[in-house]
Amino acid sequence: MILRKSTLLTTLRIILFIGLTQHCIAQIDTLELTVSSGMGETGTQVCLDVTSKNFTNIESIQFNLSYNSTLVVPECPARYIHPLLLNNFFGIDIFNCLLKEDGYINFVWASDPTTIPDGEVLFTLCFDLIGNAGNVSPVYFNGLLLDLEICNVDQNGKTVCTDQMISNVGTIMIKSNTLTAFYNKCDADGVNNFMDAFITFYATGGTPPYSYNVNGGMYTGTIALDGERVTISNIPEMNYTIVFTDANNIMFSLGPINVSNNVALSYDTPKIKNATCSDRKNGYIKLPNVVGGISPYRYEWSNLISGTKFDSIGSLSTGVYYVTVTDFAGCIKKDTFELVLDTLRMNLQVIKDAPCTEIKKGEIRITASGGSPWQIGNPYEYSLNGNNWIRFTSPLNLSNIGAGNFTFNVRDTLLCDTNVKTFTMPIDRVIDMNFIKTDILCSGGSDGTVILTANPYSVDYTFLPLVGFPNLGTPKSDTFSITGLPKGNYAYRVIDADACKDTVFFSINEPNPILINEVVVNPGCTTNGSIALHPTGGTGTYMYNWNPIQPGNPDSIGNLTGGTFVVTVTDANSCTSTLSILLNDAGTLDITPELVKPISCAGKNDATIRVDILGSNGPFNISWKDSGGVVIGIAQTLLNIPPGTYTVEVTGSDGCSNIDSLTITEPAPIIFTTSVTNAICSEADGQAVVNVSGNPTGYLFEWTVKNNPVIIDSDNTLIAKAGEYTLTVINPAGCQKDTNIIITSPAPITFPVPDTRNVTCFGLSTGQGAILGGPPNLSYTWSSGTVAPFAINLPTGTNWVIATQGLCTSDTVFFTIGTYPLLTLDQTKTFALNPTCFGDSNGSLTVAATGGTGLGYTYNWNIGQFTPTVSNIGTGSYEVVISDSNNCEYKDTLTLTGPAKLEASVDNVRSVELDCNNQTEGKIALMTTGGNPGIKTYVWQNGVVADKETASGLSAGTYCATVSDNKGCKDTLCHDLMAPVSLKGELNSVAEPLCSGGTTCISVKYLTGGTGNKYTFQLNNGTRYPIDSCVSVFAGVYFINLIDSAGCTIDTIITITQPDQIDVDLGSDMEIQLGLPSPVINALIDSPVALDSLIWTPLTALNCLTSNCQTVELNPSESTTYLLTVTDINGCTGSDDITISVKNLRNVFFANIFSPNRDGNNDYFQPVIGPGVEEVQTFSIFDRWGNLVFEKSNYRPDPTGTDGWDGTFNGQRLDPAVFVYYTSVLFIDGKVIEYSGSVTLADKVRN
Repeated sequence: MILRKSTLLTTLRIILFIGLTQHCIAQIDTLELTVSSGMGETGTQVCLDVTSKNFTNIESIQFNLSYNSTLVVPECPARYIHPLLLNNFFGIDIFNCLLKEDGYINFVWASDPTTIPDGEVLFTLCFDLIGNAGNVSPVYFNGLLLDLEICNVDQNGKTVCTDQMISNVGTIMIKSNTLTAFYNKCDADGVNNFMDAFITFYATGGTPPYSYNVNGGMYTGTIALDGERVTISNIPEMNYTIVFTDANNIMFSLGPINVSNNVALSYDTPKIKNATCSDRKNGYIKLPNVVGGISPYRYEWSNLISGTKFDSIGSLSTGVYYVTVTDFAGCIKKDTFELVLDTLRMNLQVIKDAPCTEIKKGEIRITASGGSPWQIGNPYEYSLNGNNWIRFTSPLNLSNIGAGNFTFNVRDTLLCDTNVKTFTMPIDRVIDMNFIKTDILCSGGSDGTVILTANPYSVDYTFLPLVGFPNLGTPKSDTFSITGLPKGNYAYRVIDADACKDTVFFSINEPNPILINEVVVNPGCTTNGSIALHPTGGTGTYMYNWNPIQPGNPDSIGNLTGGTFVVTVTDANSCTSTLSILLNDAGTLDITPELVKPISCAGKNDATIRVDILGSNGPFNISWKDSGGVVIGIAQTLLNIPPGTYTVEVTGSDGCSNIDSLTITEPAPIIFTTSVTNAICSEADGQAVVNVSGNPTGYLFEWTVKNNPVIIDSDNTLIAKAGEYTLTVINPAGCQKDTNIIITSPAPITFPVPDTRNVTCFGLSTGQGAILGGPPNLSYTWSSGTVAPFAINLPTGTNWVIATQGLCTSDTVFFTIGTYPLLTLDQTKTFALNPTCFGDSNGSLTVAATGGTGLGYTYNWNIGQFTPTVSNIGTGSYEVVISDSNNCEYKDTLTLTGPAKLEASVDNVRSVELDCNNQTEGKIALMTTGGNPGIKTYVWQNGVVADKETASGLSAGTYCATVSDNKGCKDTLCHDLMAPVSLKGELNSVAEPLCSGGTTCISVKYLTGGTGNKYTFQLNNGTRYPIDSCVSVFAGVYFINLIDSAGCTIDTIITITQPDQIDVDLGSDMEIQLGLPSPVINALIDSPVALDSLIWTPLTALNCLTSNCQTVELNPSESTTYLLTVTDINGCTGSDDITISVKNLRNVFFANIFSPNRDGNNDYFQPVIGPGVEEVQTFSIFDRWGNLVFEKSNYRPDPTGTDGWDGTFNGQRLDPAVFVYYTSVLFIDGKVIEYSGSVTLADKVRN
């Protein structure tokens, strides 16, 4: 079964399904809440558990809990709340119970994402049972009064909120353990129908079925079920008694039930306001002027709102609602109401596809209906893609819509909308451009080609280069061919007439250049040379053209003795590369030894040497020797060579050889000195300074603690504690030199830990400390500020002392001063005995001390006693001072309380005074205040039979009772029951209202006798008014009760008349043309007395045609509603209104041709205006090139048509042609409208 927000179905299972408020992909199971059921007797309490299913990653919940507040009322706060729900951002009270008497409480909870296992109890809520037995109240969660919302965190970490929930309804049944019965009745309608009274009754408890007997057999029957209602209708006025008998022959008598005649329970025509939108809760229902029956009235609505103040309910959505109105006697009137709404509807139709994806030329048609459209102007508003709202009239065509998805929404004058809907604009075509290209033949050439083709076929294509790419032309065709292209990247776009386009990117490539990777062997002393080409690049196979000419097509030649050789290599595309080679003459070998890398630093052997070889033929034999003739290497390059002079000899394979030498020198060494200044104290810094010989620039310094590579300083001066340090000096070439530095300091200052003495009392600063046996010549400073070998007045806890000698200071020595525990009361041995009754002095106090020194406790009370226990004292506060053996003190105050004075008084609510209806059934009910908690005992004097505190069946007289509490405290009370005198009274005469629909007032002339002095009177069984009131009323029939304090009445009926009303009729609403007055309006007025005034509102554009403005003309510049208020000589008024709607018709016209030939016809071109035009602000004429040829401003055109343009410019006649005009016109309603168009000059001006 489904429960919507606007519908209430009190079934045993309610499922709320409404759409998600946020889109999500991850599926989240719907939260399910189950309320348990229970039963109990009236006056007891029943507790219900609420369990859940799918309470997973929930971070917030809000909804309301509904129940029948005429039957049960919840106890707040909840009896139990699940621990995981206590971390509520809004506090631990998860229910708002401010309106619990009205049938609902709100549940609001928010926290971090929370998961509770299925079946666990979320909370336990207890209800007080206040209704009659035989009734059942549903208890369930819903969103009828507080919008339902549940927010989860899904598996993607996103918050998803929904107003869906499964609510399983619980029930509370009110039962009776014994047979009992209840009724409600409706008296007969004392005005219209004296026989329409009825009684409704039921039995509960005992054992069904039940038989019933009304007035000894007047009506009989059987009730099959416990709580089943029976109604007996159309019964006469009398007293009724109903006897019920259950299946076990147990009987119960219900009555007497008095049925009389009364004003029928009724109300005026209900005032109903429908919800403005389908998704809003702003409707309401009101029952005006509820009268009849016996007040007060109780209202029960179908959404379980109930109470005496709810003659109206609001915050309603569309749907059906029920109300039950019950008067004080149980008379019931039921009614049904339906809130309806003409739902706003929107339909969207695509009438033209978008040409392509990127062009917004699609067209749509929008139709809207329903809702609450504007009555003036365009009736609806639309929003496209979430942009500004625009007024429109349905149907509406919109263009320039792009392809793909777009959103659309429509709303009415109440801002109700159709919700954002997504639509898709299809596309007509997709432009596709292809290309065919030919790359360059030879590297560096410009002979590439490309052919660009666009589809589908169209003659409206234009080819354009993209910005930043070469421009090869902009032809208009579906094919574009280009030749002579160099290597490069190209990008072209094709665009059709609708600006649809496609883009291609292509590259014109070229082959790699032909590279000749020659291998040349020069002729040696005993061998000939050779040339091998090994070409790469180009395309395909190669052709070789040698100079001198070589036979065949060789890629290498040999047996060469020297000279110049030129070769041209040609590939398959006729691309070429040429190489010229010079060979050495046979028999030469040149060598050059060189220093590739010099020695880096003094003392290093890291030079690199090499010999360059030119001529001869390899492989070569190489021999390096030092200055002593020792061979040091045979390679062309040698590494890690020390300073010295070296000779190299090279011999080729052809027998050629050569000898040469080189010398390697060493750089200057690093020379520096250091000086050290030692620390004067153990905790002070020393200093080390380095000076480089000659003070050169560019040197770096690195200081480290010995055996620790971390650099601690990079200056030439080191400031540091005592220790051993390493200095590294680095010159600009990166050469470095190390040395060790030692900084010394004297030994640190030390002294013994102080001897201490604890504080005397907890919290005092009386501790002491002293240095015993410390070194001589030391000065001591303590944390207390004392400077000496000892200190006093030290606090409990951590203290410190330091020693100094000259400029040197020791480490801080910390020590602890102890304390005794806090002196206080031992609460386990401290007792108070309060006095028994108010004013007694039989109390006592006993105390015991703990803490302090634990010795020699003394006790001093502010009442002069010095023992741990003081007795025979009354209520009040008592101060005790406790001291220990160190005279430490603790002061405390103890209080004795006693019961308030036991006082008995009459409970006026439950007591029944004697009145006109009751002479021997008086009742005195007592209530007490004060005394001790527990049961009170009541003893009534003179043999009065009573039920504890209540004595019943009393006649006039004095009655006394003594009340005692459980500790013997007593009080005695006497009360007089008085018999009332007869009730007499009279109304003042009521004047007729001065005006129709006006008010007069009803008042009481006098009222005496009866019971009490709180007289009231009542109109139509409604509100009771104080006896001195004059109640404002309208004309009509009134049933009036004069009432004493006991509810005894004197009844009467009066009729108040009123004069006829003033009728005013202005006729039907009218529509006029802007600038023209309305037809004559003659107000038809029917008044019972002479008139005083006629007032029109507003006075704008109103023309009175008679002296009293009863006849008028109306000429507004915009649609206006006029109100005529007529007042007679008594000040009574009548009114009517009329709406003058102004057509949006603009009377401005232009010819499309004129012939300024001065024949008197059509010689001038100008705007032709009608009613509603204030002036022409601008009138301009332009030729086809945009030149201004005529202009006139701020004027009203001559009706004869002779002040326009005569076809000339600067006095010269113009040839026939088409000209453009522009006009700006101001209307009387303040609007300015621009007009433009073309006009044909048909003939020249004839002179």
